[in-house]
Amino acid sequence: MERNALLLLMLVRGLSQSDLARLAGVSRQAVSLWFREDGSADMRVSHLLSLCRGLGLGVDAVVAPLPEPPPDTERAMRVEYLWDGLYPDLPAFGAALAREDDKALARLVQADGLYRAAAAVGGAVWERFPAYKRHIKPQRREGLERIWDLENSPA
Repeated sequence: MERNALLLLMLVRGLSQSDLARLAGVSRQAVSLWFREDGSADMRVSHLLSLCRGLGLGVDAVVAPLPEPPPDTERAMRVEYLWDGLYPDLPAFGAALAREDDKALARLVQADGLYRAAAAVGGAVWERFPAYKRHIKPQRREGLERIWDLENSPA
């Protein structure tokens, strides 16, 4: 099993190692062994299947390695999205986006605009704009509000 995929899943869903233990039907100590530093998690197939059933996911979602962006792309993404340390790394930022966190959505929209952000994370960008727009810098927010108003005005 891919340790990083499981860690990202925990971040996105807000799960602890105890939660994983409960879902897989194992002890918390067994789960801690899954997170050894070598990057792979060693578990029985029966525990893996129980965990996947509990999470409502296919086995591929847990065992497949995460795609890695090219180094230049990752560096540019870090500069664009992690400049102030609000999120410690890109997986944490991605997890916050998956949870539709207001600050994460605002960060993405401020950097990429409404259309590109919506293409990346879906309709929450448009639906939640009134809630998260206060986290966008004022000058940028004005332009985005105009676009949002145009998109939401009656035809």
